[in-house]
Amino acid sequence: MSMRVLVVEDDPMVMRLNVEFLNRVDGVSLVAQCEDLSTARDVLARDAVDLLLLDVYLRDQNGLTLVRELRRQARDVQIVLITAASEIDTVREAKHLGVADYLVKPFDFARFREALGQCLDTHHRLSGLPARAHQRDVDALFRRDAGAPARPGDLPKGLTQNSLAQVARAAVVHAGDIFTTETLSEESGMSRVSVRKYLKHLVDRGLLEESFHYGQIGRPSFTYRCLDIAALEYIGH
Repeated sequence: MSMRVLVVEDDPMVMRLNVEFLNRVDGVSLVAQCEDLSTARDVLARDAVDLLLLDVYLRDQNGLTLVRELRRQARDVQIVLITAASEIDTVREAKHLGVADYLVKPFDFARFREALGQCLDTHHRLSGLPARAHQRDVDALFRRDAGAPARPGDLPKGLTQNSLAQVARAAVVHAGDIFTTETLSEESGMSRVSVRKYLKHLVDRGLLEESFHYGQIGRPSFTYRCLDIAALEYIGH
């Protein structure tokens, strides 16, 4: 199921940009566009919303008012602030209220996609939680680095984003199955040693499960299983 998004923005140009950017992100659907908090409240009361993209400065209104209301109501809605408000008091309150991300205008698509990717990751993880969560499930939710979309600066020395995406795409093909380093090496065209480095990185991030056993003549062998298809798909996008 796609992540349902409500946009609250009173600047028509910025609204068009937000919608245009949303259309370029897979896995999301636009529920409504609102220019004020009153209309946004009506939409939230009527429709299911997973993510709120919210401006802080809305003519004579403050978007944080709506954030406080949603927190008091314990609504299960992620919130990303998209605003020109950069005052430290506003930033601190936003952090205290638990907003998922904070984009200061003007921003580019890469930063927007990063924020949406993190929210998508959280949305999929919450949707897929078992009745009793394991520690790795909890870690993935509360530790941003457990399954956060990879950026070049996040990678260990010697790894590249393009190759990581290539390995992640190859792993997704085997979702639901057990696969080996050798299998992905053949399918990706990368050396077995290189593939092994990227698989280990994905294991460290909690996106793959690794099993170890000895094969013929005592040679160690590793097999893998996908734990988080949504995060792997995002990395491979």
